[in-house]
Amino acid sequence: MIDTDVAMTDPCKVVLLATDGSEFSAGVESVGLELAQHSQSHLHMLRLLLAEPGTDASIVEEQDANLKLDQIANQCLAAGIEHTRMIRPAEDPTTGILTAAREINAQLVIVGRRGRRGLAKNNVGEATTKLLDKLECSVLVVPRLFSFWSSGVLLVIDPDETAGDQAALVAIRLAHGANIPLTILLVVDEKDEACRDANLTVNRLVALAQLHGVTAEGLVHGGDLDEVVLEVARQRSDDLIVCEPRDRSMFDRLFNINDLVKLIGKANCPVLVVKGTHNKTDQA
Repeated sequence: MIDTDVAMTDPCKVVLLATDGSEFSAGVESVGLELAQHSQSHLHMLRLLLAEPGTDASIVEEQDANLKLDQIANQCLAAGIEHTRMIRPAEDPTTGILTAAREINAQLVIVGRRGRRGLAKNNVGEATTKLLDKLECSVLVVPRLFSFWSSGVLLVIDPDETAGDQAALVAIRLAHGANIPLTILLVVDEKDEACRDANLTVNRLVALAQLHGVTAEGLVHGGDLDEVVLEVARQRSDDLIVCEPRDRSMFDRLFNINDLVKLIGKANCPVLVVKGTHNKTDQA
């Protein structure tokens, strides 16, 4: 049987919002504040100091960091959001965010698709690409000018996993909290016997979502994974994509890091990569 109680556990109670104060972080800040208010999260606002300590540039950077975090903190106060300011020196963004996430035992890290430093490949910055691979908690990657999801959640599930995995539970919670519909998508290589089993998996998750008051529909499609996900999101106007790459083996993953980066770079909406402890479904 499916453990229905675990589906409504909140995955976003300890949130790290990483901003660099640039225009690329506008979406991160907007989504972070909205999500923290929806989920009653504790929002940790991180600004890294990357300039060489003791230089004029470092003084200006620290002043700018304090000003930006003051602005976000004031918005938190107005919205009743518990928050903590974090200004930390770091040699590079990846190391700084990883260290901060471990320090607070973050459940979710919110980052921009790219930042002001470094090169972008497939429209995704180098630091974000590394974080997707290295962070042990979930990662929400937000485009520059995005505010918050309000149309629908698209959940991409793993054909080799049973219903009730962590990504599904998170997606149900987020769709429920925003009062928006959930699309559950499973992409298969061939529409044969595997497709029949895929429909069973999708239907079980649809039933679970509906049990918790979420309008849900399941889809099984053949084709290239990235292309199918983006097309379904476009057709259904879904403005949050949730997926769960699993390291079942070195060579066998739902998304490898390169495919995931391509998807994030092409998507017009945030992509939530669910990691961490996986809640399994008990089966009779």
